[in-house]
Amino acid sequence: MDEVDIAILEHLSDNCRKHSTVIANELGVATSTVHKRIEKMHSSGIIREFTIKVDPEVAGFNITTFIGICLEPNAGADVIEKLCGIDDILEIYELLEPYDLLLKVQTFDVHTLKENVLVPISNMEGVKESDSILTTRCHKEKSLLIRKKP
Repeated sequence: MDEVDIAILEHLSDNCRKHSTVIANELGVATSTVHKRIEKMHSSGIIREFTIKVDPEVAGFNITTFIGICLEPNAGADVIEKLCGIDDILEIYELLEPYDLLLKVQTFDVHTLKENVLVPISNMEGVKESDSILTTRCHKEKSLLIRKKP
């Protein structure tokens, strides 16, 4: 990646709907250059996806929960595969301490959290224990913002 690629990513991370022509004009390069570089970054995996950010509360997803999971030895891959199949789980992280996994979950309500996430986790082979942290309000949440290194 060179300076032009980084500049393109800066523009897209701020607004993924920004047209290639606008980006090209602001960078002083041809529109075809911007388009080709975006396609190359997408096909190489630098850009994983083009998406939107939905306000969960406005969309009715009122409950954000973080769940820490302790696993039985050697159960990680199987448990992660099963967790990936649960739609309400947005993110799964491996940790060193105090849990083996940390999940970010968003659901409509506590009932949905229990039925769609907590019960399946408690019945999952390889899960020793889990702890849930229900949030009350999000003060900051954002996607990675591409910027130049200082």
